[in-house]
Amino acid sequence: MATSADTLSTILDELVKNPPASREAAITLLSAKGLLPKKLTEAPKVKKVSRFASKAAEEYAEAKSIEIPEGFKGSGNNDKITVKDIKGLAEGPKKSKANASPSALQFARDNGLDISRIAQGSGAEGKILLKDVKDLKEPDPKADSDEDESPPKISPQAAKLMKQWDIDDDDIVDIEGTGKDGTILAKDLKELIDMVKAEKEDE
Repeated sequence: MATSADTLSTILDELVKNPPASREAAITLLSAKGLLPKKLTEAPKVKKVSRFASKAAEEYAEAKSIEIPEGFKGSGNNDKITVKDIKGLAEGPKKSKANASPSALQFARDNGLDISRIAQGSGAEGKILLKDVKDLKEPDPKADSDEDESPPKISPQAAKLMKQWDIDDDDIVDIEGTGKDGTILAKDLKELIDMVKAEKEDE
């Protein structure tokens, strides 16, 4: 509705009589006397911008009482926080996986050994092998005699599986081959391959 001439005249009189120092002061003065429409006197509504990508993410964070770290950026659009991000915060930082062969990890677990004590393994790129963990348990005084030991015989099919599952020769030293002259066959690697699969699923 347009402001009437009488109202405008009254507004002008008020402003001349009590000159305001600012626009806000003028609005305060005139609204106190009921000379301004509600639209002008109401504070503009500020739209709340959520940090969450969805209502589900926000509710999940509240349900788990997750405190979002200052400056945390989510994986959603515009760095918004998703349910996956909240689950990651709830689980905490994942332990870095040791660069070790499956048999080395298994041996360490079975014997209660802390594999992190090994700064660097003897395998490629410092990979910790089974023999490294065994040395951790009890250093072998006959380590030099290892060179005299002949490498285990491996069937072509077993060798193919070893390459496929990234199994080192050191991982199979404890495996007794069931083939001719102790040759390691594909079936002899089943238990070790199952361990490798389990490790990959945990990643």
